[in-house]
Amino acid sequence: MTNNLSMQELLDQEEQALSKIKVGEIITGKVIKITSDEVILGLDYGFDGSISIDELNIEKGKYADEVYKIGDEITGVITKVYQKDGVIKLSKLAADKANDFVEIEKAFEEHRIITVNVERSIEKGLFANYKTHTFFIPISHIDTKFVKNTNEYIGRNLEVYIIELNQSKNKFVASHRDVLQERLDKEREERRARIKAEKEAERARIKADREAERARIKAEKEELFDSLEVGQKREGKVTKIMTYGAFVDIGGLEGLAHINNLSWKRVESVEDVLQEGQDVEVYVLDVDRETRRIALALKDINNDPWNLISKELEEGDIITGKVVRIIEKGAFVEIREGVDAYLPISELSDDRVVKVTNVVNVDDEIKVKVLNFKPKDKRMLVSIKEANREPEEDISEYMEVEESLGTLGDLLKDKFKDLEL
Repeated sequence: MTNNLSMQELLDQEEQALSKIKVGEIITGKVIKITSDEVILGLDYGFDGSISIDELNIEKGKYADEVYKIGDEITGVITKVYQKDGVIKLSKLAADKANDFVEIEKAFEEHRIITVNVERSIEKGLFANYKTHTFFIPISHIDTKFVKNTNEYIGRNLEVYIIELNQSKNKFVASHRDVLQERLDKEREERRARIKAEKEAERARIKADREAERARIKAEKEELFDSLEVGQKREGKVTKIMTYGAFVDIGGLEGLAHINNLSWKRVESVEDVLQEGQDVEVYVLDVDRETRRIALALKDINNDPWNLISKELEEGDIITGKVVRIIEKGAFVEIREGVDAYLPISELSDDRVVKVTNVVNVDDEIKVKVLNFKPKDKRMLVSIKEANREPEEDISEYMEVEESLGTLGDLLKDKFKDLEL
């Protein structure tokens, strides 16, 4: 029994127990006493442990009894063992530092952000605390911009990456700049992605609008094309001039007005009648549903001068016209606007004509006789010599003589009685 042990034996047992306690060992005890200088813990070894106020790792300006109460558990590292006095010195600060370093090391390995509080500054940087450890932030790693006054950062909480960690050399270096730069890069990337997405969305919208517009225009063109009928009068705009005619836009569809359909008069050049951009009224001549070609006419197809003149003229009539064109074998004579007749060189005179201009010239007004007239084919043949020929007297009425009227000489004697032989 313990009560039967001598004092020496008790001292020997205490010494033996104390010898098993090692410096650096982490142990936990309950608070049994709090003073202004230390906290006393009851340990499992049967001894008390002592943690000085400096080793408690409590916030500056606070007392131990403000943080702990009797019965609280505190874990600390054994720093000294006084076998003579049976006193074990502990440090909660050292235990916290060990635990905090594990956390810091993991954050370093995982490249994870931690938040530090700037305690003081020097010209070359900042000293900032993370729990029980102090980090140095070089001035070049404080911000992405140039820092003039490091004092402005005292008391601030900064998010940092650990960029160098060496516990044996007590070298803890952090960077706030890297956090800021990472966020700037992320913001730029997000902004670029957002701008790209917005541009793609805008391009998609424009494409959809264009496709919808093309579909609308196509539908309108189809509707317009289906509505076209020969003889219709349409408003249009000249889009292109060619040597053989002009293309006219009649509301989304283009048709060709051939040079021969620009006027009932002869047209030498399309530019003499039309200009690009000119607003015109045209008539639909033909609509080819297979080739989707549209033939147009600028001339009034409802007032064909050949049809009109066909009601007024017939072969044998003597009319007046104006010479509008000379060719080697004859001339063309304008009878009415849009109606030209052909005058062959052989019909200029009874005499032999070597050169057309020996008899007629352009702008001459002449009297001609209609020899041949085909209004459906738009053909008329005229003659000057026949127009100038004296008409022969018609004596056919005298050719049929009744027997009772006597001889022909008897019938004609009155006609020649005034002639002197």
